[in-house]
Amino acid sequence: MSEVLLRTNHRALAMGMILPGLILVGSVTGLIWALTAGRHWAFSLAFASGTMLALWMLGELVYAAWQPRLAVAAGDLLVFLEPTRPTKVPLEIVECFFLGQGPSELPRLKGREPQTQNVIVRLAESAVEWKHRDVKPAFGHWCEGYITLRGSWCEPITPAIMARLNRRLAELHHERKAAS
Repeated sequence: MSEVLLRTNHRALAMGMILPGLILVGSVTGLIWALTAGRHWAFSLAFASGTMLALWMLGELVYAAWQPRLAVAAGDLLVFLEPTRPTKVPLEIVECFFLGQGPSELPRLKGREPQTQNVIVRLAESAVEWKHRDVKPAFGHWCEGYITLRGSWCEPITPAIMARLNRRLAELHHERKAAS
């Protein structure tokens, strides 16, 4: 079982569920109409396809809502920068978390790209094999031993959350040293 350190932004995912929800309602209504009114089978097939597509989209969003952004399990920091699985980073190379700011990768507002507060994970310089990973750019960036988690996909990032992350990291490092 993993310990969640940083949660996903449920508000953003809830907003993303509006369109698939509307498609689902419309498709189910159309499917019921096509079946009860004895319409041509093509109508039923089209509405059934729309229903299945909307259910798949909603399922993906619900799955994403259950995934944290950062977690700890079995001596690894789990970094969720991919839609399907986390990257396991050994805790001993995680040095600290700090607050950053950068582009949100959201649509432009009044011609300017919105900025967001980010969580940055610093990895040890000696961990050369962990310097870079290809990740989904909307979720974050991983380069030169720094992992950036875009704040637009995380719970609201506050100084208290940053202090909690670093305090827990120090506790985990202390526990690992005491155990060895």
